Amino acid sequence: MPGPSDDHYYTLGVSATASDQEVRAAYRALAARTHPDRATDQAERRRAETRMAVVNEAWRVLSDRKRRAAYDLARRPAEPPIWTPSDDDPIPGRRGDSFQAVTVSPAVGCALRFGPMVLAVGLLVGILVATAVLGGGGEVPKRLEPGSCLELSTTVRVVPCTAETPVIAARGVAGTSCPVGTVVVVLPSRTEQVCVAPPGTPVG
Repeated sequence: MPGPSDDHYYTLGVSATASDQEVRAAYRALAARTHPDRATDQAERRRAETRMAVVNEAWRVLSDRKRRAAYDLARRPAEPPIWTPSDDDPIPGRRGDSFQAVTVSPAVGCALRFGPMVLAVGLLVGILVATAVLGGGGEVPKRLEPGSCLELSTTVRVVPCTAETPVIAARGVAGTSCPVGTVVVVLPSRTEQVCVAPPGTPVG
């Protein structure tokens, strides 16, 4: 960007938005005042010639529309570069990220990045295996035998016998008939059932 000493608008004494007519009028008035022919001695003439060369250069640039447009473009201050953050740059205005500047080894970084995912997958596999082994996979607890007392809720489990607990009267393939006075309970395997007698029923 030109400074005041080589600013053509400053030289002619006009604003950057001055019209072509204003620029022409300013040049003519300035040329009439500073023309070397008006000098009375040699030193003053040399100063006037130098000054007139500056005025003529300003007129040469500002009187031509293409040169003036290029000059105006060069006068504009450079626009600051647009900042685009990289993955490692801190985000301006973001507070409380105390781990931003922590440096870790590649192995630790890999463990921190993929460890939670591996843990979640392992946990899911463990739940599936436990479900298959303990109830949903077709295995029926061996203790559900005739004469055992059980508790009926969302699951079927053997409990100590009391006067208020139902008793298993029989066990067999799902769909077979049960003794009179008992209730059919299909086991989680879906292939077996137990016949449950009301509390206090003797089983023999």
